[in-house]
Amino acid sequence: MIRLTPFRPFATVWLAVLLSVSALPVRADEVYRVLTWKMAPYAMVDEQGRLTGFEVEIARALCDTMGIRCEITALQFPEVLDLLDRNAADFAVASILKTPERMRKYLFTDRHKRSSSSYIGRAGEWSPGVAPDLAGKRISVTRGSKQYDYLTAKNIGGTVVIYDDQADALRAVLDGRVDLALAPTAVTVHLLTSAEGEALEVVGDPLTESGLGGESAIALPLGREELRDRVNMALRAILADGRYDAISSRFLPFRMY
Repeated sequence: MIRLTPFRPFATVWLAVLLSVSALPVRADEVYRVLTWKMAPYAMVDEQGRLTGFEVEIARALCDTMGIRCEITALQFPEVLDLLDRNAADFAVASILKTPERMRKYLFTDRHKRSSSSYIGRAGEWSPGVAPDLAGKRISVTRGSKQYDYLTAKNIGGTVVIYDDQADALRAVLDGRVDLALAPTAVTVHLLTSAEGEALEVVGDPLTESGLGGESAIALPLGREELRDRVNMALRAILADGRYDAISSRFLPFRMY
């Protein structure tokens, strides 16, 4: 059950202060490029053909709060990192774990959610609650992800199969091309609640070791400290006024903040 934080009277004054200082001085024709990760429940296209999802709507709420015009684009995870590396985007709300390595490459806001990772496999093939034995197994991951870093850095005794698209990495389990996929827990849970997910199950417990979990934050190219501070102020505002929780409850089965 998701608990919404009551909006208390004293927060009204505090929020007004936040909003007054978070508006960016922008030209009427200026558009900020915002990236999200193209993976449900974070970014997906609804029945009306509109881009939506947890991180898409968080990005929209941040832009509205800052009073800026934003163009939100959903991309595969490696593309998000590549555009940040090339300073070709203003910021990314894309489930990017805040790690020491990445903090040398990007600016980060305060966290906008917590993350963990889970193995997912075909239902009925694994012992309940037991970590999988990876020896001789084929495990899919997404290129550039912390799951990719984790499996490629250690001798697992199996084969790591790399995909650019997280959906393809999960579909490989359904199709029998791999035995397991290692992916963010929220992604695996979202899949399990779908019709095709009935054939799958989470294998073992969620993992946070060695960069598989922790704090995810909004990432910006280096040198964008002023915008980082404005995004932080907007993030605190949507947490205070209940918009964050309202968005979370639409797309996630549990509160990830």
